[in-house]
Amino acid sequence: MDVIKIALFAIAAVILILMMRSYKSEWALLLSLTAGVVLAVYLLGFLLDLSEILRSWERYLGDVSEYMGVLWKALGITYLCEFASGVCRDSGNALMAGQIELCGKVAVMLLGMPVLWALLQTVTGYYVG
Repeated sequence: MDVIKIALFAIAAVILILMMRSYKSEWALLLSLTAGVVLAVYLLGFLLDLSEILRSWERYLGDVSEYMGVLWKALGITYLCEFASGVCRDSGNALMAGQIELCGKVAVMLLGMPVLWALLQTVTGYYVG
């Protein structure tokens, strides 16, 4: 049911933004940004629920649970970069949007390097202290 509310809110916001764009484009950008922030705050509620579920699973996950922090950081980076690039693209700056996306990809790759290293150590049995 919450997904229907989100979808209807997004559709209504897009219609208002399209109507506003013909009158005052700067207000349309502000409205777009505001709608995005409202949806992000609503999404945080879902993420908190998911976090509670994953915390209850930690005793079953064992050593894997230490990598959940990396997963949450990667999720945050990707969401933030996607949101920022969308705002840049809406304002007509596709070059900046592409740069933000590239920075996000590199940040997630760097964040995942310790996990990849641990995986390689496990697979090959090689350990460098």
